[in-house]
Amino acid sequence: MIERLAIIGLGNPGFEYSETRHNIGFMIVDYLQSYFNFPRWKNFSSYHFTFKEIYNKKIYLIKPQTYMNLSGIGVKEFLSVYFFDPKEILVVHDDLDLELGRLRIKYNGKDGGHKGLKSIIEEISSKDFYRLRIGIGRPKSKEEIIEYVLSNFNAEEKLIIDKVIKLAPEIIKIILEEGWDKAQNLFNRKCFF
Repeated sequence: MIERLAIIGLGNPGFEYSETRHNIGFMIVDYLQSYFNFPRWKNFSSYHFTFKEIYNKKIYLIKPQTYMNLSGIGVKEFLSVYFFDPKEILVVHDDLDLELGRLRIKYNGKDGGHKGLKSIIEEISSKDFYRLRIGIGRPKSKEEIIEYVLSNFNAEEKLIIDKVIKLAPEIIKIILEEGWDKAQNLFNRKCFF
């Protein structure tokens, strides 16, 4: 049974990255913070966080501030300060291997080429944590990947992503009240939108 959960959104700090595909993790935790009326962010050098009890569970929202490829530094620091086990975290991140708007809740596994996940796995020496993968689609060629993930969603894509973001509170509610298996059964399907 879940008693507490750290929801870690991945992204790059700075206004210039705020609407990019790579920042979907930040967008999700920002929306959760607003939706559930969490207190203002507390800012530390390697991460920002806020805390509140929802559905009788202790919930932490975290945004690493060490840039995507070094996300693990902020995550490791948070886990060590608050004595979290990797099994008590949910990492929210973009995923090139899922079509735009598709969701996948997963436990354990490799980094799948995602440098933010790679950094977390290396820093905390564990793959044993939950992930909420948000599909952003893939560009036509590998050479375009860096430019693609650091570019903004176009107007049509933004409509889909906004729906995904607004679904996040329901996903968290199901996880906290009915468990991981139920959440996976409900949300690990083809694109909702």
